[in-house]
Amino acid sequence: MGGLLPPAERRSSVLVGAYAALSLLLLITGERLPQAALRGVGAWIFGPFDRVVLAVDRASAAWRENQRLHQRVAELELENVRLRDEGVENQRLRQQLELQTRRGVSLKPVEVLALSGEAVPSAATLGAGRDQGVHEGDVVITHEGLVGRIGESYPSLSRVVLLTDPNAAVACEVESVGVMGIVRYVTTPYPRIVLTGVALGDSVRVGQRVLTSGLSRRYPRSLPVGRIVRLGVDPSGLSQDIEVEPLARLSHLRHAFVIPAPDSLRERP
Repeated sequence: MGGLLPPAERRSSVLVGAYAALSLLLLITGERLPQAALRGVGAWIFGPFDRVVLAVDRASAAWRENQRLHQRVAELELENVRLRDEGVENQRLRQQLELQTRRGVSLKPVEVLALSGEAVPSAATLGAGRDQGVHEGDVVITHEGLVGRIGESYPSLSRVVLLTDPNAAVACEVESVGVMGIVRYVTTPYPRIVLTGVALGDSVRVGQRVLTSGLSRRYPRSLPVGRIVRLGVDPSGLSQDIEVEPLARLSHLRHAFVIPAPDSLRERP
């Protein structure tokens, strides 16, 4: 019968028989085979291929990341050009309108030595004082946002009144819509920072940033303060109850920057 089968089918039958015999042999002798040695041989044979595949995968990932970074750099370059152009235009318009030119700010890096206050810190101690050019009334920020202002200054130390001090108040505005209000810390109905004095008819929404407005003069304009996280109605029913989450992590302060206040506004002991 086998001689009657075509050559291709005879080869297939031989291969099937060989595979069946090999499978039966492995089932009978599988436990007696030196598996550790076989794994070692397999690792030796396939190890270089694994390393090549891993290297190719890493190179592909690095290429994609490089492309993404190049795109981001290009976008930032275009944004930088646009902002410079708008800055020049803004400066020209302010001169034509005879408005006061906004002064730049200088940053003095300082170290935060300690935080004080029950539950939520309301003050911080800095490792710099009058000898290092830190005075009462100076503004304190981090790269994230506003922290507070210098309330007391000593020769080599200073004390910061944080945003979470009940006596601290900062004139602010909601970014892009210009809604004005006062940011302050309240304890009722629970401890939080709120933007007060916003009329019910003013349009604000959760997620918008709150910036210093410059109306208090002590704080430079457009410093990031917080982000709106909750909206409601004040118990009086006359204004909005707007809860603000500070952008600066006040409970995890380690380093900060001091912005010198104008000489006319510095508090002298």
